[in-house]
Amino acid sequence: MMDTKTEFTNQQTERFKALEYMLYWEGGTNATRLSRFFGVHVNVISKAILLYRQAHPDNLVFDGKDPEKVFIPTAKFTPKFTRPKWSDYVDFIFHNANQYVSETYGSSAFSKGLTPIQSPNPEVTRLLFKAIRMGKEVMIDYRSRTNPLGKNRLVTPFAIANDGLRWHCRAYCHSRECFADFNLGRIMRVDLKGKSSISFQQDIIWFTFVDIEIGPHPELTQEEQNLVLNDFGYDKPFKIRTRGALVDYTIQYYRIAKDPEKVSGKAFPLVVLNSDDINEYFFPEA
Repeated sequence: MMDTKTEFTNQQTERFKALEYMLYWEGGTNATRLSRFFGVHVNVISKAILLYRQAHPDNLVFDGKDPEKVFIPTAKFTPKFTRPKWSDYVDFIFHNANQYVSETYGSSAFSKGLTPIQSPNPEVTRLLFKAIRMGKEVMIDYRSRTNPLGKNRLVTPFAIANDGLRWHCRAYCHSRECFADFNLGRIMRVDLKGKSSISFQQDIIWFTFVDIEIGPHPELTQEEQNLVLNDFGYDKPFKIRTRGALVDYTIQYYRIAKDPEKVSGKAFPLVVLNSDDINEYFFPEA
């Protein structure tokens, strides 16, 4: 909800937006992180936070007991300059400060990717972001098809990414002893635990970039093949580069066939041309 009672400059409003987004979705922030976000001196941001607190004293409180020394949202927190929409937060963060994301969470900890429609629970994202910043383990109550009512899993979260439709947390699962994706919409509860000994650098397929070679289905006529390629702005087979962990998501999102012999060209006009070379990144078939 936009504040209309007090006139602020555009610059002040942008700083207030960043403050609210970080309070609501990241669980808190401080002058140091906001100064990094905007590339200005800490004192400048401290004045902006003070101005915001004077205008809306019930929205945030300083938590000196938190190791990060941050301002956190109160139970009465109500956005005044933003909407509580995940898509707004993501667009604002990436439009204004890729450097902030890199320095705060790491250069590989946030992958916007495609265009998501899911909006996760802020109570979940706040603790996941905190765990990523502090290198901590979390216990999550996670629902799956195998355990639709939920099951506790100890994980070390490292990154947030989307597959075009859903947002995921990339994390190390301590019970399965492997890196895996956890749908944010299926995480019912998050509890912060101790420091993790797992390094994100161990997630090889996350840091491996893969070229998916794509072309028209061979059963289509030459005219149909040309049309399909033109739909994507090409006149010959092309490549999409993505993280190894996101290969199958990308293929699913664009409805690309892995094996043209199993599907028709009408249903799947595009096919993966190098399936044999990249099949190690495909999800196991059920």
